[in-house]
Parts: sequence; structure tokens; C-alpha cells
Amino acid sequence: MAGNFLKYDGPLTVADLPVDAHELIALCAPRPVFIGGGATKGDGWADAQGMFLAAVAAGPVYTLLGKKDLGATEFPPIETALISGDLGFRQHTGGHTPAPNWPTFLDFASRYLRAPQAKSTAR
Repeated sequence: MAGNFLKYDGPLTVADLPVDAHELIALCAPRPVFIGGGATKGDGWADAQGMFLAAVAAGPVYTLLGKKDLGATEFPPIETALISGDLGFRQHTGGHTPAPNWPTFLDFASRYLRAPQAKSTAR
């Protein structure tokens, strides 16, 4: 993290931030966004429920632009993948690491990423 961002852990607070996470997610619309987090205890930098709520709050912008929002407003049980829309979310039990969410992210991203077509060598 940038040094200036660390100021928001003191003396500044989240109330001093110029934007909220849901606004940043909404700025990505209509592009797909996957949000993943791990279950942690006592880690003030990780907030899976807050990340989920930010995705929910960004949903109306996706809907306005003809895309599918997260498809849920209730925080899902851990290990539940919400990836049927253009916003995706999953919280895993693996702690503060993105590694356990890679398979789910790849499932989500496979709807949007395609391998380039092979060029024909025939003349």
C-alpha cells in the first residue's frame, strides 16, 4: 500500500476517505469485476462483509448499464460463489490470501476472456 493510504489507519479514519469502495466498483461498470476475500480473525485490513456490501451497492450502476449485478443482497455463507452476473464475489476460509479464490475467479473470467483464434498457415 502507498504510504498516504496507511494514514487512514490513524490519524485519519475511513470517514476521511474521499470516496467509498462501492463508488470505485461502480466506476468499473459495465466491465466485469470479481471481488474475493478470505476469512480472517483480527485482521483490520480485511473485511469480506464490507467488500460484499460494496459490490451490492455498486449493483444499480451495472443494472442501469444493462449488465447483471451480484444477484444477492444477503451476505452468503463462506465458500459460496456468486458469479452468475457481471459482478462476482466469494469469501474463502484460507485466510488473508487470494489463492483459494483463483479457481472461482477463472470460472468467472472464462465468460469474458477468449483465447485468440489460431492463424491459418494455408495459402
